[in-house]
Amino acid sequence: MTETVTDPGERGSLEIKHKAVERLAVLAARSTDAVAGPQPGLRVLGGRDLPKADVTISGSRVRAQVAVAVTWPSPLATVAANVRAAVARDLSELGIYTVDRVDVTVQCVPAEANREEGRVQ
Repeated sequence: MTETVTDPGERGSLEIKHKAVERLAVLAARSTDAVAGPQPGLRVLGGRDLPKADVTISGSRVRAQVAVAVTWPSPLATVAANVRAAVARDLSELGIYTVDRVDVTVQCVPAEANREEGRVQ
């Protein structure tokens, strides 16, 4: 009896679900300094928790649109650039996608929590 040995590269494939790629983009954005995590009032304002991501996958290419809330006072352009870099890096590290584009939108800048230093009654 002779068995035919199949080349390991031809035995199977890796498929990562669309939602998993979106979740990875959200985690990359959330790990960036000055990006606010989910907050109770933001859900009402934005319709969803922030950060959020929408990805478009075409073969081995991916584009991402990421929306974030940025803590006050932070330079918005710098935070957006850092989010863009983190998302592109993490999606590229999967090894199966080429990241064509990452668009970042700052949808909200939540106010600082009010600190009561004294109270007059």
